[in-house]
Amino acid sequence: MNSDFAFPAFESHGGCLEPFNDGHCPETQASSSADAARIVRYIICPSASNSIENNVHVYNDVLHPHHVQMLYEATAPTQNHDHDIDSTMTTPCLHLTGESPWGTYVTVEEALDWINWTKMNDKCKVDTTTYEDYVASWREKLIDFYPFEQKCMSLSDEKKEEQSYQTTERKENFDLAKKHCENMDLMRHALAVEAVAQFFVETIPSSSGNFVTTSSQQNQPTNEKLYTKKDFLRQTHGVAVWALSSRPGASVQYHIDYAELLRYEYNITVPPLFAGTIQCSALCNNDQIVNAAENVKTKRMVGGEFCVNLRGLDHYAEHGYKGVLSGDPMGGWKRPDSATCGVHFDSSNKWVTIPYACNRGIVHNGDLPHLSAPIQHIDDDNLSRVIVGFNVFGHDVGARVAKAPEHSRQFRRQVKLYRTTLSAPKGNGNGSNGGMDLSQIRNNKGLTKLLVLAKRERVKAQLRHDQKQLTCNIWNHLLRHNASGENRHLRVGDIVEKFGIPSTESGWPTPVDAHVHLHNMLKQQNSTEDGGKFHDVDGIGGLCGALYKIVLVNDLEPSTRGKLIAASTAVSITRSDNDTFPE
Repeated sequence: MNSDFAFPAFESHGGCLEPFNDGHCPETQASSSADAARIVRYIICPSASNSIENNVHVYNDVLHPHHVQMLYEATAPTQNHDHDIDSTMTTPCLHLTGESPWGTYVTVEEALDWINWTKMNDKCKVDTTTYEDYVASWREKLIDFYPFEQKCMSLSDEKKEEQSYQTTERKENFDLAKKHCENMDLMRHALAVEAVAQFFVETIPSSSGNFVTTSSQQNQPTNEKLYTKKDFLRQTHGVAVWALSSRPGASVQYHIDYAELLRYEYNITVPPLFAGTIQCSALCNNDQIVNAAENVKTKRMVGGEFCVNLRGLDHYAEHGYKGVLSGDPMGGWKRPDSATCGVHFDSSNKWVTIPYACNRGIVHNGDLPHLSAPIQHIDDDNLSRVIVGFNVFGHDVGARVAKAPEHSRQFRRQVKLYRTTLSAPKGNGNGSNGGMDLSQIRNNKGLTKLLVLAKRERVKAQLRHDQKQLTCNIWNHLLRHNASGENRHLRVGDIVEKFGIPSTESGWPTPVDAHVHLHNMLKQQNSTEDGGKFHDVDGIGGLCGALYKIVLVNDLEPSTRGKLIAASTAVSITRSDNDTFPE
């Protein structure tokens, strides 16, 4: 890897790489000087005067209220139902479980697929009245969307030779998609896809919002939109989506958003093109909003406002990361007079303070410093303040961010790896830290290549282990079914549904992986020396030491080259000619 990675891409996408010291040095860059820190400045929408106008747009009621509630429940801690909680805060029909923080990445193609598919299916437009009906309808929507969206999913090595699986019958995919809806990571991703599609692709390009605050004027309704749909689709690779749940005492200190992993790896700050949040809790900051929110049961929260400074990077250069340069972790922000209602703009220091309100969306230029004010009190002990955040990245870095978006499991694993193996240990008293950081490793081409090869081999070894375990699990399932005496045969789809559940660590096996793996097990019966037989050492099938093989009971659609065995095909096992191994 080169320390000036993708430098031409920054310039060709409206960015300029320049030195910038915000007072923060990632632990993986411990040996780098402050002068080595750099930032990418993007010029997105120059005004007629050739200057950049910093904008903050506020949108109320940005998503369906029930969609917002689903986002809340997918993030907030799962409550004990013995408490007296409003029934609208539980999801018995889908069993959503909260996790905070979580993160994912939504490509523009995924968002457009959701929009196009929704337009083609009238059932998606049905507006249900109760939350339970909405969630049930949404689940069915996702099950129907899953086969359509398969073409957007990357294929593993095993899948590549079987790409025609994506054209199998809708009924087979429908059965497999039901299992897809039980995975909370995939559920959160689907909720994020719909939010990005509706808010960033449809709402923002067509509306200026309820309030707009710019660096040259106070907040007021305006017809000026933040961006056009054409420009957004041209500039954007995708949107990193994350969610955070907080209780009283919590705050988010002064900072700018950026591609976290790139900062770890190269000490380069790459801000998003645009950044935003949607506020998902049934909470609000003042009486005016409480009384206006008739369609949502809201409770009061003191504090927790969203605050952003319109001076942008000039302001950030003065205060630095979490205020480390100025000594003020709030970057000079002060809470406005408590009598003030609505969005507040302080023209003297360019701070914008936006009260929290359920289903409120806020979007601004990606390099504006911002914070979340400390939460002082929430009326309901069972409620948390949940925000879902969005960072829009361009084609220069989007694909890299997508591999490990902030707060995702992949990101946490990568950071843990850096901290345990690459970050420098404490000083040893002689001026040497005794370790290596990422910049030193990049400069050692031999070591870099060795680490890449080691990681590649580790991934391959893990896949071989997982494949072997899946083979064993499938055989044990077939043997137990055979011994049970149940008067029905298992179908390929039954096996795929049971075992096509991705691991949270490796993401394998998906339903497609499990289907391809079973297909390959059947092919081995004619291509391997042992004929794909299984030695039942423990007698799971009824006889210790017996040899079994898989047989197709009703292969109505015989498998041909390039096509997977149909999910409707029934399979069974039978004793082989050689019943047992010799003693």
